[in-house]
Amino acid sequence: MINGVVGGLAHPLIHIGYAFELDSRIVAGEALTLSAVSYNYFHEVIDKLTPPKSGSKSALTIFQDLRSDDRLPLLDAPGVSNLEPSVKKSTDLVLSHYDQWLMNMNNLEATIEELFDLTVYLYGATHKPDQIDFDFFLLHLLTAMHAIRMIYPHLNDRHLAEHILLQFFYFASILYIAQLRPQINKTLIHDYKLDDSKHNWDYVIERTVNTNLAAHCHLVKVVRALRDAEAVYGVKDGLYLKTAVKTIDNVNTDNMWVGGPTNPRQLNVLKRE
Repeated sequence: MINGVVGGLAHPLIHIGYAFELDSRIVAGEALTLSAVSYNYFHEVIDKLTPPKSGSKSALTIFQDLRSDDRLPLLDAPGVSNLEPSVKKSTDLVLSHYDQWLMNMNNLEATIEELFDLTVYLYGATHKPDQIDFDFFLLHLLTAMHAIRMIYPHLNDRHLAEHILLQFFYFASILYIAQLRPQINKTLIHDYKLDDSKHNWDYVIERTVNTNLAAHCHLVKVVRALRDAEAVYGVKDGLYLKTAVKTIDNVNTDNMWVGGPTNPRQLNVLKRE
């Protein structure tokens, strides 16, 4: 069943994380039910995943390589309907990139940190330079990595922990392709200017929970994951805070997320002309 937790856009994994955080049997039961009923397009690949064979590159570099690999197909529009055909058509290419990831097998906590930061960039540094948007589907990678942070301390089987990270990395690669491989530009976060009044989490929390943004649960989950990450991983030139402030100051509550096939707004993507 563990190989099914990234099915359903990783919702089983995300909810297992919340079950541990909340120490809730009810949430755990709901999460396991999700695991049982979410169809996983990836299971035939995930069942056979082994650690990368010739790793020399960071996770972020692997995704930049996926972006520039012109052997991968160009698609017409983003969306989860691209997942199954991407698995069928692109798995061999994806695995060739996967095998180049230098995964820190000796320190899985460092690997979790690396993957978490990757998801922050996928979420907050893939929009067009002149149009700030956030992808609904890519944000689930960020909340899924938050879940893995919560789950990892409770795992007493190292092989199981490794395999969860491996399946996440493969799933993230396929989802990135399905969402048209948006360009990752780290400066879109690191060069984001914060007013002095916004350079703190108090501002973020106030805007998140005491305005109409509080009604948007996915936004709240993203902001919370970012805040908690800074408490664990440090400031990192404001990586987490800048991403949170950029989110709450730029989301359009009438059309909050991009990433669907009919949304006219899109990230800085590659697509068929």
